[in-house]
Amino acid sequence: MKKLLLVLAVILFANMAKAEGFGTHIGAKVGYQTAQLSVAKADIKSGFSEHFTAGIFGRVVIKDFIIQPELLWFKRSQVFKLENEGILNPTLTMSQQNLALPIFLGYQFADWKLVKLRANVGPVMYFVVDQTNKCDYDNQELDVEANNMTWGGAVNVGIDVLMFTLDINYSFGLSNLFDSNSVTIGGEVCKIDNTKQSIFTVTLGVKLFSFGL
Repeated sequence: MKKLLLVLAVILFANMAKAEGFGTHIGAKVGYQTAQLSVAKADIKSGFSEHFTAGIFGRVVIKDFIIQPELLWFKRSQVFKLENEGILNPTLTMSQQNLALPIFLGYQFADWKLVKLRANVGPVMYFVVDQTNKCDYDNQELDVEANNMTWGGAVNVGIDVLMFTLDINYSFGLSNLFDSNSVTIGGEVCKIDNTKQSIFTVTLGVKLFSFGL
């Protein structure tokens, strides 16, 4: 019975791939994250070195409507200000390895056969794989961790040239990174600047498998 269902699913998928106005793509991408977009070679090189991003993506195109889930690994280092009258301007540096799972819904608004333009928007789930922190007050590691899972949103624009893709998206936090907005340093309670984080992600990708459009 399971084999029969699998065969039927394959046949259905193949027929959909042949249908006019339907296509699917599976690919890989690499890129970097940055707080500010720049075309300077030094800034791009620094982005790849310090905030490297890599992952896979899938895309379903129905007419010009797009569904695009992605799974991205990235590393990030963030600096938070700690507010306390008794300690002079301490900061907390949080270094993380993360997984991001965006699910984009969008529209392909230009199709010139070899070149296609699109825009997407959707929710993003962030998962912490590993994290360490350090405070510049006595260089001590603090007993504080960011939430293992947070929510965000993203707006994405992209261009496809043959089998290659370029995407630029702006993601913004929807949930706080920390459960608590305070931490104790040297017996002093400091408030964490718990601002929701926003960042740009630039990726270059290649479609490894394509069916239909």
